[in-house]
Amino acid sequence: MEENKERIDLPQNEADKGKNNSTTKKIINIVTVAVLSLVLIAVAVVAACFIVDKCGVDTTPTTPDEAAPTVSTTLPTQVTSENTEPTTPDGKVYYIKQDWAELAGINSEIKAWINIPGTTVNYPVLRHDGDGVGYQYYLHRNYDKSYLFAGSVFIDYRSSNSVNSQNIITHGHNMNDGSMYGALLKYGKYQGDLSFYKSAPTLFFNTPAGNEQWIIFAVYKTNTLESHGDFFNYLMGDFSSDAQFMNYVYNVKERSFFDVPVPINENDQIITLSTCSYEYTDFRTVVVARKLRPGESASAYVSGATLNPNPVWPEVHHNSTGVPRPELTTFKTEYQKGNISWYDGAEEPQGSEWLVSVQGNKTYTVTFVNYDGTILSTQNVYHGHAAVAPEDPTKPENDYCSYKFVGWGLDFSKVHCNMTIAPIFEQVVKEQ
Repeated sequence: MEENKERIDLPQNEADKGKNNSTTKKIINIVTVAVLSLVLIAVAVVAACFIVDKCGVDTTPTTPDEAAPTVSTTLPTQVTSENTEPTTPDGKVYYIKQDWAELAGINSEIKAWINIPGTTVNYPVLRHDGDGVGYQYYLHRNYDKSYLFAGSVFIDYRSSNSVNSQNIITHGHNMNDGSMYGALLKYGKYQGDLSFYKSAPTLFFNTPAGNEQWIIFAVYKTNTLESHGDFFNYLMGDFSSDAQFMNYVYNVKERSFFDVPVPINENDQIITLSTCSYEYTDFRTVVVARKLRPGESASAYVSGATLNPNPVWPEVHHNSTGVPRPELTTFKTEYQKGNISWYDGAEEPQGSEWLVSVQGNKTYTVTFVNYDGTILSTQNVYHGHAAVAPEDPTKPENDYCSYKFVGWGLDFSKVHCNMTIAPIFEQVVKEQ
């Protein structure tokens, strides 16, 4: 097996191919590749490291095993068809499509093709059935399975239904030359770039079933380190209920740099693009889009997009800037208050809306005790919600005085931590 693996580029380029027959040359090439890889890691590349050390979500990039032999067939050139639909927001027909039969012959794990017109994002999307915690096959592999530090765009294993998942989670490296998912950082660093958003507001996610256009409705930053605050587990490809999905979308929109008037309901499908960024250590830039519905145009959504004046960041950013962090509740809470204008479902979504480690869903233990420490009530209370006090407690009188309950020692109207709350009694002296 050749140890020196050459990159096979995307359709626009052809790789130089050569054979090394000498054992000495093989050894030299191995050393050269190793040295160049270290240089790339240190200088030319910002590596896409994946996800988190909290809530059981993996954070460790895996080291690829021995690369498979280089596939000699290059990806087929993308072709055009005047009948390809839908159209882009400016009314131009999107012509590009792929030869799926030929792609399947190269690698059956090529499941889709992603393209953000106006950017460098234009790549095959792969999914490996053996992926799981601590192992992502295409993290450092090309679409033909050969070793490539830049890796491939691939679908996260948590999207268990692949391209049919309600949230198709994709990962791509953030390369300094702007390749792979490097272009995602152009949507904004510490604030959104509305001009760039309006220049690239949609993406195409093409599959053998056809070309599909998606409208980008959120771009946000999130953390992976617990020291930076609570972690929003955005790596959810599947949902247990309609309410959980809508609560996930609510959390995404509250974090977004942009307010884009895209209606969303429980019947929609979304796609998530994730890459590393370094506003703070080990941060992520996340772009989320919804598939356009039949007959729907993106134009009105794009023209109506504005900057979110105060998006929700991880706590480290709000602590650093001094900007108060907006209060997060849940989708149902805000929907019942009439604060959700973007939901266009028929009725309030059903089921549990529970999300792991989200501010609005976090609970705390509140314990009410009597004067002698006996427990009167213990309850779990959502972050920012009020605890329910038990009946007013009593304290026995003695020969000299009686006791009147006047209230509780701590404010429990907006709970934000575990609490033990004792009563306050007023002493009433008896007449002798």
